[in-house]
Amino acid sequence: MIQVMEPGLLSLLPIVVAIGLALLTRQVLLSLFSGLLAAALLVHGGTPWAALLHTVDPWLLDALADRDHMKVTLFSLLVAATIAVSSRSGGTEALVSLITRHATTRRSGMVATWAAGQVVFFDDYANCLVVGSSMRPVADRLRISREKLAYLVDSTAAPVATVALISTWVGFEVGLMDDAFTNAGLEINAYAFFLEGLPYRFYPLLALAFGFFIALSGRDFGPMAAAESRTLARPEVVAPPAPPARQALLAILPIAALVVVTGLSLWTQGSAAAPAGAALFEVIGAADGYDAMLHGSVVSLLLSVLLAVGSRRLTMSETNTALISGMTELFEALAVLMLAWALGSAIGDLGAADFLLGAMGERIPAWSLPSITFILAAAIAFATGTSFGTMTVLMPLALPMAMGMESPPGVIALATSASVLSGAVWGDHCSPISDTTVLSSTGTGCDHDAHVKTQMPYALVVGIIAVLMGTLPAGLGAPWFILLPLGILGCAGVVWGVGRPPTATSTPPASSRSDTGPSSHPAQP
Repeated sequence: MIQVMEPGLLSLLPIVVAIGLALLTRQVLLSLFSGLLAAALLVHGGTPWAALLHTVDPWLLDALADRDHMKVTLFSLLVAATIAVSSRSGGTEALVSLITRHATTRRSGMVATWAAGQVVFFDDYANCLVVGSSMRPVADRLRISREKLAYLVDSTAAPVATVALISTWVGFEVGLMDDAFTNAGLEINAYAFFLEGLPYRFYPLLALAFGFFIALSGRDFGPMAAAESRTLARPEVVAPPAPPARQALLAILPIAALVVVTGLSLWTQGSAAAPAGAALFEVIGAADGYDAMLHGSVVSLLLSVLLAVGSRRLTMSETNTALISGMTELFEALAVLMLAWALGSAIGDLGAADFLLGAMGERIPAWSLPSITFILAAAIAFATGTSFGTMTVLMPLALPMAMGMESPPGVIALATSASVLSGAVWGDHCSPISDTTVLSSTGTGCDHDAHVKTQMPYALVVGIIAVLMGTLPAGLGAPWFILLPLGILGCAGVVWGVGRPPTATSTPPASSRSDTGPSSHPAQP
C-alpha cells in the first residue's frame, strides 16, 4: 500500500534528480528511473530493497495497467505502423514532393509545419505524432534541424488544443470551472465564462505567435541557433525525381482518415452521452478522446495497408515487415513515456503539488493573483509532467479565491482561471516528463534531451512576456485588447532583436550530434 508523506521540500527531490541527471548524462531512461527510485526511497525511509520493489509495483505496473495509458500506447503504435507502411509504399515520398513544390525554402518549410499544427487542433497527442511524422522528411530535405521541427510541433500541440473551441481539452477545462462554481454555490454559465476568459490565455496565444515569428523570420538564439547551424552545414539533399502526384494519396488518405474518423467518433460518442440540446463543446466533452483516437488510428492503419497492397506498391510480406519495423522503432520512446507516467504518479503520492500550494501562502493581493497562479501552475505542471492534473488541483482553489476578491466577478476571476490553464500548458510544454514533450520528440525523431534543451529558452521567454505584458498588468486593470497585441509585439521584438539567421558551422562527430538527419540517423516513425 502506498504511503503518502506529509508534503514538504523533499517532495520535489525526485524531479530534481530526474531533470538534473538528464541534463548531466543525457540518458533519459536512466534519469527517469533514478527519479522514480528516489521517490520510492522517500516513501520507504531510505530502505533500498523496499524502494526498488515499490518502484516496480505499484508505480511501474500501475503506469502500464492504466487503461488510458494503454490507449495512448496503442494509438502511438498504430500511428507509427501506419506511417511506416505509407513510407515503405512511397506515399510519404510523394507527399513530401508535393509539399516541397511550395515549401522550397527553410522558411516556407517551417511556416508550413507551423500551419499544419493549426490544422490538427482537436488533440495534442494526434498533433505531435501526425504533424511531426509527416513533416520530418520535409525538414530533412530543407535542412531544418530536428530540434526546430520538434519545437514547432510542440508549440502548436497543447497551445492549440487548449484554446480551440472544439477539442479534447475544452470539455475538461469547462467542466473544472463548472465544478468550481457549483462547489462555491454560484450559478454561472461555465462555457460563457470560459469564452470570456480566452483573451486572458496569454501564454498559449503568445506561444503560437512566437512560434510563427520563429518560423517566418528564420532567426534563432541559444541552443536552437547552434542546432540550426549544425544542420545547415550538412550537404544539401538532392531531391530524387518526383514520383507521380497520385502516389501521395497513399499517405494523404490515411492521415485524412485519422483526422476525420477521430472527429466523427468524438461527435458520435458525445451525442450518445450528452443530454439532448447540449452545446457542441458539451458533446465533444462527453466523448472519450482516447477511444476516438484509437478508432481513428485503427481505420487509418487498415486504409494504409489496403492502399499499399491494393496498388501493388507492397506485397503482404513487405507490409508485415513495415508494420513490425514501425512499431519496433517506437520502443524507446514508449519506455520513456511509461517512466514519465510512473514518475508523475510518484510525485503525486509525495504531495509535491500540496507543498507548492502551501508555499504560496494565504495573504495575496488581488492584483497579483493571476500572476502567482500562472507561476504556481507552471511549477506544478513542470514538476509533475501533467497539465490536466495541475488544472484539477488548482482550479477548485484558485477560482473561488479569485471570485471572493471582487464582487461581482470580473477581470481578476477571468485572468486567474485563465492563468491556471495557461500555466498548466507552460509546464506541459517544457517538462521533460510531459507526455506531449515525449511525443513531440518521438514524432519528429529528435533526441529527447536535445528537444528539451533547445525549446526551454523559447518557452521561458514567452512565459516572462506573458507575465510582464499579460497577467501582471491585467491584474492591475489593463484591458486584454491592449495587452495581447503588446505581448505579440514583444514576441516579435525578441525574435528579430535577439535572434540571428543561422550560419553553417563545422559538423561535430555523429556520436555527439543531436540534430539527427537522414545521413546520420535512421528515420524513426
